[in-house]
Amino acid sequence: MSDTATPTPPAATPAAKETKAQKAERLKLAKNPWEAWEEVRQFAREGRAAVLPEWAEFYFKWWGVYTQGDGAGVTGGKDGVGKATEYFMMRIGLPNGLLTSHQLRVIGDLTKKHARNLADITTRQNIQLHWLTIEALPEIVESLTAIGLSPKGACGDVLRNVTGCPLAGLDGHELIDASPLAMEVARGLSAITVNGHASEVHACTFEEQQRILDLTLDEIGDRLPVISGVWADGSHNAARIARVAEAQGASALLVFPSQVFSMGGQLRPEMAIAHLSTIAAATDLPLIVFAYAERSTLSYPLDTLVRMAEAVPSIRAIKDWSNDVMLHERQIRVLQSLPRPV
Repeated sequence: MSDTATPTPPAATPAAKETKAQKAERLKLAKNPWEAWEEVRQFAREGRAAVLPEWAEFYFKWWGVYTQGDGAGVTGGKDGVGKATEYFMMRIGLPNGLLTSHQLRVIGDLTKKHARNLADITTRQNIQLHWLTIEALPEIVESLTAIGLSPKGACGDVLRNVTGCPLAGLDGHELIDASPLAMEVARGLSAITVNGHASEVHACTFEEQQRILDLTLDEIGDRLPVISGVWADGSHNAARIARVAEAQGASALLVFPSQVFSMGGQLRPEMAIAHLSTIAAATDLPLIVFAYAERSTLSYPLDTLVRMAEAVPSIRAIKDWSNDVMLHERQIRVLQSLPRPV
């Protein structure tokens, strides 16, 4: 028998605890709550006890719903949060805070019936209903849908309510009534852009851009259109990116100006037109022109945007980064007045 002691095996490394952010991303991958409202109807049929923790703590937010706190909050809660009750709060998004008298009457009726006759008007132009039961949620959502309103997207990691000036259209001194734009944005936020300016597409290789688009399309499927950016120094490279993006399944292309224009090319409209025409010849996808601010050497003057729109029929929109409200309004008016509005 050996006198050598058997070495003690090393202690197992404890598994890292899932952070709140990691849990949120995991739940996002597991389910799209906008496609699972039938689960809420089932909760309503079975009662409050049937509500799953992931819905109460997370998924409900996509539908503008939070669990109702006990009101103790900072004074009597834990970490500034009161204890959750059996009730719910619902936030109704109102783009630019606009509401018709009929819509307001319906909300008033719902408030009397389900929310103890009390509603909050928030700083973000929403209306909040409190003390709602799980049984009431489907009826409230259906009533709101019937009048063109919804709590959908009023909370959670989503694009929330589009706010605007509360005096839009009323103030005699206003320069622009932007409320129609706010309404259009609220209705039209229905696509995802990848390989764009914010994703630092300029630093991505061609293969990396392909990978980004592939991953997005795999995740999104056919639920939303996917717009892919086209960033390249030369027109033929840009055309190649456009052609491949169409083959991958992109729905539209966001076309950035070539860096060549930074040497004065923006002063020669024919260069911009040739760049866009080369890309348009390589793809049947609609094009969105990315327009930088006037102070940039990559900017397109309004006259150039008009000539581009007239010369390239597949240009459908302008991504305006002018940072100038007056110029933005003028560009909208001019481009929308063309025989083929852009």
